[in-house]
Amino acid sequence: MVITAPARTLMDELGIGEDRVRALGKRLIRRADVAALQEGAAPQPAAPAALGGADAAELVLPRTQRRIADVVSRTHREVPAAYTVVKVDVEDALRLARELTPRERILVGLPELLVKAVAGLVGRFEVAYATPIAPGRLRRAATAHVGVTMDAGKGLFVPVVHDATNRSLGEISRTLMKHRLAAMRGAFREEDLSGANIVVTLHNEGAVTLAIPIVFPGQVCALSLAAPQREAVPVGDGFEARHTVHLGLAYDHRYANGHDAVQFLEAIRAALESPAALVEDTP
Repeated sequence: MVITAPARTLMDELGIGEDRVRALGKRLIRRADVAALQEGAAPQPAAPAALGGADAAELVLPRTQRRIADVVSRTHREVPAAYTVVKVDVEDALRLARELTPRERILVGLPELLVKAVAGLVGRFEVAYATPIAPGRLRRAATAHVGVTMDAGKGLFVPVVHDATNRSLGEISRTLMKHRLAAMRGAFREEDLSGANIVVTLHNEGAVTLAIPIVFPGQVCALSLAAPQREAVPVGDGFEARHTVHLGLAYDHRYANGHDAVQFLEAIRAALESPAALVEDTP
């Protein structure tokens, strides 16, 4: 029996053992086979109750949310996570994004710049991108595969910008736009959602100033980007209105410590506050 990598990833996420997979009697196990197993074990929506019946007040969560519940529950059971946040001045990054959007003929914003910044640090912060394989042991990553959260009303998905380290800002922007369209249509391919070794969670609503992400099983870190806020910042002898964001990092405390988290966040902050280098840093 051969189990594909996406299928094994989903098995880990859902806590499905090989014995259940072997019981399918198939020679090749794909992600869809694992998903069907989970769906078969999940509670099924009840038949519509008669008006005013006892079950009329019950809500049955959609399949996507039930899967999220499984992953979140497993994460909170298994990962002793810690969290650190820094404030980042993104005034220059926002200005650059506005200039690049018409030039690249594709939307460039803070998420795109952040993915590019994160992708460029894989050589300096190996643990942040590594895969835990045993207590005290991790597998190094040669490149950053950055997952980015997206929810367009059809459920929460985490599509991946594969090999982001070796891709230009324009290529990253086009990939994220393709993923946004897939999120709106509910049309992701299996390979779009597999292989991430670090995740960026986006919280774009204007009132959101802080969000704590979960660390997905099999990863060490997850970043959160809150919405930009306009505030008065000291400049010289006076003040200037500038946009800032809170950039947070949740991390598995078994593999990283607070000092590591701060150094990683400071490196990302420096990249976003001097964003021109993200355009020049093109493979």
